[in-house]
Amino acid sequence: MKKLKSMSYGIPLILFGLVILFGPKVSFSLEKAPGKWPCDQVYNPKLNLTAIWQGPDIKENIKNWWKDDEVIDVAAKLSNPVLTEEEGTKIIDEFAKKYTHFGLVSKKNQKDKLINLFSGLYQKASDKRIRQYNGIIKFVERQDVFRKAIGSASKKLRELRKKGVDIKNPEYVKFSSQMEWNTRVFDQRTRLTEYVCEEPVYLEQRIGYQARRILSYIVK
Repeated sequence: MKKLKSMSYGIPLILFGLVILFGPKVSFSLEKAPGKWPCDQVYNPKLNLTAIWQGPDIKENIKNWWKDDEVIDVAAKLSNPVLTEEEGTKIIDEFAKKYTHFGLVSKKNQKDKLINLFSGLYQKASDKRIRQYNGIIKFVERQDVFRKAIGSASKKLRELRKKGVDIKNPEYVKFSSQMEWNTRVFDQRTRLTEYVCEEPVYLEQRIGYQARRILSYIVK
């Protein structure tokens, strides 16, 4: 089975610390994106339930799924962002088969257990997606801070050069160092933009395959 990528992997730890934690691009939104939204995907901080789930209504299950300790445990395992699709599918299969007779005939409570499981997964994914989108906005705002700092230091250096200040002058060195540091950090963060933007995509892919697997036991 193809693994779900975790774009956080491979990013040096110092860069990962700069990232604010937050299926297919199938959901759409009428919400207006922030002026400097950096991602290619449509601005949509809310998961579209109807695009993910074609099963029974989960309105009541959303309220009560957390009352089942076993569902809580399985939902927590399936919400692990580094879990592969193959691993996640195996967890769902094992959970579903616990509520069958000899792994063949479904027990009466299997459907309720599985709907509760999806409800928990959907709620967790929805909450995390909102955090991810807020994180992306904060990421962009922080980029603006670095951009302004670079512009300010650059302006000051131009003024000092016009005055004929030597490049070894302490004031010149100070602003030169500030500009160099802020430019380096800004460029590093710019390279991270793609990774930051992809996180909600992988989250939606994950809840998508989980929904399909759960439905395969409910709709037969």
